[in-house]
Amino acid sequence: MNKMSFSRHHTHTVALVFLLWVVTIVGNGCYSFTGGSVPPHLKTLSIATTVDNSNYSLPVYRDVITRLLVDKFRNDNSFTLVDRDGDARLSSFITAIREEPVSVKAGDIERERKITITVDVEYYDAVKKKQIFKRSFSRFESFTVADAVTGRDKALRTSITQICDDILLAVVSGW
Repeated sequence: MNKMSFSRHHTHTVALVFLLWVVTIVGNGCYSFTGGSVPPHLKTLSIATTVDNSNYSLPVYRDVITRLLVDKFRNDNSFTLVDRDGDARLSSFITAIREEPVSVKAGDIERERKITITVDVEYYDAVKKKQIFKRSFSRFESFTVADAVTGRDKALRTSITQICDDILLAVVSGW
């Protein structure tokens, strides 16, 4: 390979790398993960206080879900949040909170438990007066029996955070 062909080859390689870099930067700047499938006529969203139908006897979790949903949608900016009469409505219902052993063999002492929370959600288009979706979201986390109350609470809060992320994603991306 002579000096001239090496120089030409090197120039083309540098130009190609630069072009790929520009396409990557511009492409990443234009892509938006959220907001892609929120119908354009839906500008405002009202989020109802979560209803607890689980019979779990700790109403704090309905407040945690409501607060997290409000915070997540506020931070996402796909909608303007309103107290009532939004173009869209989001209603959530805790339908179950179940706690069970992870795995215990005969003669063993229980060391770990699993707590599962299920939340039903309705996303309603108040402008067109139709339900966009009604879905059930469920998550679970494990905790050690030795950490009983604090471990259970932490596991539930982690599951609730994951469910709220799932709900936001379902609303703004149509998944």
